[in-house]
Amino acid sequence: MNTFIPNLKLDIIATYKNHNQEWFNCAVKSHAVKSEKNLLNYIKKQLGYGDLIKLSLCWICKKNIVDKYKIIQNSIKINNGKYFFENNKLTKE
Repeated sequence: MNTFIPNLKLDIIATYKNHNQEWFNCAVKSHAVKSEKNLLNYIKKQLGYGDLIKLSLCWICKKNIVDKYKIIQNSIKINNGKYFFENNKLTKE
């Protein structure tokens, strides 16, 4: 089942090569936290432009939700909530 996870939201800043930054807040569906690929695809579907160069994420939830999902833990601890893109593909920066 692909439902929204209660008490979990994301603040997202999308930085583009040729457009102004976008900032938005969204709820998170259960399939999005199954893998990094799912998470990034879920977010990218909500973006206004295709020339993405950076996503900055702020997870809005309590610690028990962070502890429950490895993808959230990795996003915070490994990526510091930041994802960089080149030609709309994830890069390691």
